Amino acid sequence: MQAAVANQHGVALRVVLLHYTAPPVVGGVESVVAAQARWLREAGYPVTVLAGRGKGPQTHIVDQLYGRHPDVQHAHRALTRGDLQPLLHLQNRLVRELRPHLMGSVCLAHNVFTLAKNLPLLGALHRLVEEELDCRWVAWTHDVLWDSPTDVLPIPLGSLQELLRHARPELTYVATSEAVRASLVRHLGVDGSRVRVIPPGVCLESLGLVSPQTRRILQELAWEDHFPVLLVPVRVTRRKNLELAVQVAACLRAEGLDPLVAVTGPLGAHTAANARYLQELQELRRRLGLNEQVAFLVERGIRCSARTVGELYLACDAVLIPSVLEGFGLPVAEAGLLRVPVFCSRIPAAVEVAGQLAHFFSVDEPPESVARRIARELELDRAARLRRQVVERLGCRHVASKALGTLVAELASAAGR
Repeated sequence: MQAAVANQHGVALRVVLLHYTAPPVVGGVESVVAAQARWLREAGYPVTVLAGRGKGPQTHIVDQLYGRHPDVQHAHRALTRGDLQPLLHLQNRLVRELRPHLMGSVCLAHNVFTLAKNLPLLGALHRLVEEELDCRWVAWTHDVLWDSPTDVLPIPLGSLQELLRHARPELTYVATSEAVRASLVRHLGVDGSRVRVIPPGVCLESLGLVSPQTRRILQELAWEDHFPVLLVPVRVTRRKNLELAVQVAACLRAEGLDPLVAVTGPLGAHTAANARYLQELQELRRRLGLNEQVAFLVERGIRCSARTVGELYLACDAVLIPSVLEGFGLPVAEAGLLRVPVFCSRIPAAVEVAGQLAHFFSVDEPPESVARRIARELELDRAARLRRQVVERLGCRHVASKALGTLVAELASAAGR
């Protein structure tokens, strides 16, 4: 992700993430706020999360940001009787409390400009937009009120509805999808060219399925930049026939792909000659020019835990087992348990485990043939294609660096000037 932009004093400009609630409150928007806070901190920005409920690093709670706070609910009920005073009182209070947090910042306001869950907050934010706060405002839109007609009924006609009816030129509008962008154009009259579409990032880490060791592996190997990613969860020993895996990587590259073959296991512990075998594999990799496409984790000093191996199963496109002999075929069973496609040499133990449900090849089949089969089967597999599409378009790394990072850097640069 892009490095943080500093102001004229050399201090990284602050980013404020504003929402009704924050983690550990469970919700889709809350998970996006948490991910954005993490990515921006990793990029070097000081980040504050402003919310009415929640807790976490640099999270500041202003109770009345929560739409179900008693004061907010009282103001909403009073509105139905035509009494504006509770709303105006709370609005003024929120202006005073939020102002010092927003001055000189980039504020990513999630949903609060386009929903009516907290009308005093809506009014306070519009007041603050009109002030000279040197704040760059982003209306980060997951939902638009007018798409849910039943939510409109309690809102009195007049100025409050007008705030929700019209776009403001001071705001940068971001939509989470093309459908939301179309809704902003239709209901608020926003110029569609002014609306950026930045989807929520999706990755195993955001689901809590990546341990620190796995994260290191994914980063060091630039895992998401490759396709297909073939996991070889075996030890480095001759009967595993790993030279075929290296040759398959070369053939996949010749097919126009950018594969990654990741061998997770250590050297076989019972044969001293395995160190020499690793050297032979490294030399083959060098001759074929595959230093970026073939990785032996043992040479990086990584001894994978069982959890890491399981997480790598979930992160790969397929498992490749080129062994000439196995006593059982445990990786085939593990891959089946996790619904990962298996490409495996046709040996008795593997056939016993998988029946006809793995993609088998002969142990003496040319690597070109094996590579073509892998490429063809992954192209035909809808689940594999969907996974790749999600990684390329919606992956956390892509969204964080190319979309969120670019937007915040542009706004921070403008604020710095």
